[in-house]
Amino acid sequence: MKTATVEASLFKLLPSEMQTAMVQSGALPVNDIFLPLWDNRNKINLLYGSYGSGKSIFIVDRFITHAIEDKYFRCYFGRKIFDSVRGSVFKTITDRIKERNLAHLFNFSDAPNGSMNIVCKENGNEFIPFGANNPDSLKSIKDPSHFFCEEFDQFSLLDFRFIYTRLRTEKAVTQFYGSFNTDRLFKGHWIRRTFFEGDFENKCFKLLSTYKDNYFINQEDYLEKLKIASGGSASVLAAIAAGVMGVIRTGSEFWKFFDEEKHVKPVVFDRSSTVHVSLDENVNPYVTQTIWQINSSEKHIKQVHEICSKSPNNNAPKAAKQFIEYLQSLNYSNVVYVYGDPSGAKRSTIDENNASFFDKYIAELKAAGYSVINRVGRSAPAIALSAAFINAIYEHNQDGWTITIADHCYSSIEDYIVVKEDEEGKMQKLKVKDKETGVTYEQHGHISDSKRYFIITVLKEAFENYRSRSKRSRPRRVN
Repeated sequence: MKTATVEASLFKLLPSEMQTAMVQSGALPVNDIFLPLWDNRNKINLLYGSYGSGKSIFIVDRFITHAIEDKYFRCYFGRKIFDSVRGSVFKTITDRIKERNLAHLFNFSDAPNGSMNIVCKENGNEFIPFGANNPDSLKSIKDPSHFFCEEFDQFSLLDFRFIYTRLRTEKAVTQFYGSFNTDRLFKGHWIRRTFFEGDFENKCFKLLSTYKDNYFINQEDYLEKLKIASGGSASVLAAIAAGVMGVIRTGSEFWKFFDEEKHVKPVVFDRSSTVHVSLDENVNPYVTQTIWQINSSEKHIKQVHEICSKSPNNNAPKAAKQFIEYLQSLNYSNVVYVYGDPSGAKRSTIDENNASFFDKYIAELKAAGYSVINRVGRSAPAIALSAAFINAIYEHNQDGWTITIADHCYSSIEDYIVVKEDEEGKMQKLKVKDKETGVTYEQHGHISDSKRYFIITVLKEAFENYRSRSKRSRPRRVN
């Protein structure tokens, strides 16, 4: 028996007892905007927009119905980080199974450390979790009929390439679903370039929805919450409430002259050039590693990659191993230059060998056979002045230098856009609290710091000349 759907706008007008009776009889209310998608056979479906629009709920409801009604259904569901799947997508699926009174049809575990596999008892159709950062979960993918990537904007083009090419079974109509909010979809993001502006714009179905399309929330109350969450910024509110892509510049940017159109481009790794890695040792939200190359003859600095080493890789040895894996994937065996926060070079009183963060990091690189040149400075560069120097390069190619950021460095691009300047010209680092771990940390600025450490060190002479000129140009104080 096929699931009977009903428009949510009509359902919400019914008396509560009638709503209960309809749900108990198997009727499923669906937000009106999503109903045309219920029986679609599109290969790629992208559901995007504001917070609270009900995108994920619709996808999950559709997939639960597939699992019950289809002869063959094997859905891989996940997020970029595997550890975040249990509290998000898995919880949504199991909650919806219970809310639809279908728990007797499925086998699944609610245990905190239990399997996240969900199996339909009658036909063996199943939901299987995966994370793009988890090699084991990716290797085990076999004959999927469907994929669901929540927070799809956090996946890379390489992730999507791997996932989408796995949809090749002939046992069912295969489909890919991605859902995402638009506030982090900045210019240059691969999703925008590929599916909204590029050659494949017409190769997928795209649907914009906002909180106003969700009949299962108090829309007026939710808007008030979004206003508070926006911090009074009209552009942020436009992104999180209306689905506008990317957060428009609002002023007080730390990198005033960083321009995505000008400075973000496809970048090719130069195998004839050496590699420079700059680090920020803060462990939350991640240990930061930005990877750079320099063309001295053309005075061109380019960021070729980023590695944000989140838990459990947010320590020196494990972060180094991730960097080594990247180098090995490129068959790179030349020298590695290391830069970073001078505080990370201090000897540890906790480590039994008094080894610093950089001691441990460099030891891993050397153990892997790399020749390492340590360029970590003795003191951190002055924040405001170093920012002014780098901004001058962005603005008018100071001393002939240019900077390019690889278009796949999404976290870096976001950091360079959103980090703000405080009243003293320093970097404003606002703290947030992780809901799952309870850890409070500075959300943005670590990647920007790693950029500062690298560029100020590698362009030391040009920076000193800039500082001297800045001092001479200051007006003298009259007593």
